[in-house]
Amino acid sequence: MSPRLRVGVFGAGGRMGSTVCQAVAVDPDLELVGGVDPHHSGLELSRVADVPGIDVHVSGDPQVFLDVDADVVVDFTEAAAARGNIAWAALHGVHAVVGTSGFTDRDLEEFRAAF
Repeated sequence: MSPRLRVGVFGAGGRMGSTVCQAVAVDPDLELVGGVDPHHSGLELSRVADVPGIDVHVSGDPQVFLDVDADVVVDFTEAAAARGNIAWAALHGVHAVVGTSGFTDRDLEEFRAAF
C-alpha cells in the first residue's frame, strides 16, 4: 500500500475551500494536513470546514504547509490571492492544484515558468 498524499488547502474556510477539505478528508488515498485562510486563522479546521475528526488549526501563513510536509496544496481562492499562493508553492517546491479562475495568459505563462 502506498503512503497517502499529504494535502494542504489555501482558502480552507471559504465555500469552495471547505468543499475541497471535505473531499480530501473522506478520500482514503489523501490526508488533510493543513489549511491556510487569513480570515479563519487560529480556528480549528474541523469546525471551519465542517470536517469532523481533523486535528488541524487554520493558519494565516503558508509556512504551515512546509511544517506539516504537504505534498501538494490546493488553491480555490480568488485570482488576486491565488497568484501569490501559486508563486509561494513554486518557490518552495510544493505541487499545486488550482481551481481558481480569472487568470490571464500572462499569469499562466508566469506559472509555467515558475514551476
